[in-house]
Amino acid sequence: MKIFRIAVICCLILMSIIFTSEAKNSESVGKCAIPNVKTAYANSTAVFAGEVLSVEENGDVKTFIFRVEKYWKGVKSEKIKVSVNETMRYQAWFKVGEKYLVFAHDSEKDGKLWDGKCSGTKRLDDASKDMKELGKAKKPVRK
Repeated sequence: MKIFRIAVICCLILMSIIFTSEAKNSESVGKCAIPNVKTAYANSTAVFAGEVLSVEENGDVKTFIFRVEKYWKGVKSEKIKVSVNETMRYQAWFKVGEKYLVFAHDSEKDGKLWDGKCSGTKRLDDASKDMKELGKAKKPVRK
C-alpha cells in the first residue's frame, strides 16, 4: 500500500510538471520575436516618428492618421495613414494623441501602409535607443 501511495504521488508531481510546462508554452502562442532595428528598418516601407491624430474604422481594419514629426524612410508628407488588421489575437494599440516610432510595410494588394504586432513599432517614450540607432532623421514637407 505504501508503494502505491508513493507511485500516485510521483504521478501527480509528474502531471503537475507537464501541465505547468504546457501552460507556459501556451502563453507564448501568438507571440513573435521583435526584430532588431536594422531588420525592422529593412523590412519596412516607411519608418517614422509621429503622433496619432485620428482613427477610422472599417470592419476589422483600423486606419490611423499620423502627423509625422520626423522620418527615416518612405514618407512623402507630414500626414500618413497606417492600417492595422485586428483579429481575436491582435488588437491595434495606437491611441489618439500618443506618439510612436512606426515601422510600416506596404501591401502588394492595396498599396496601403500596414503595421502589425511583430514590426518593431513602439511608443516614442520607449524608442530613444532605436532612434539613436536609426541615425539622423529627415523632416517631412509641411503643406
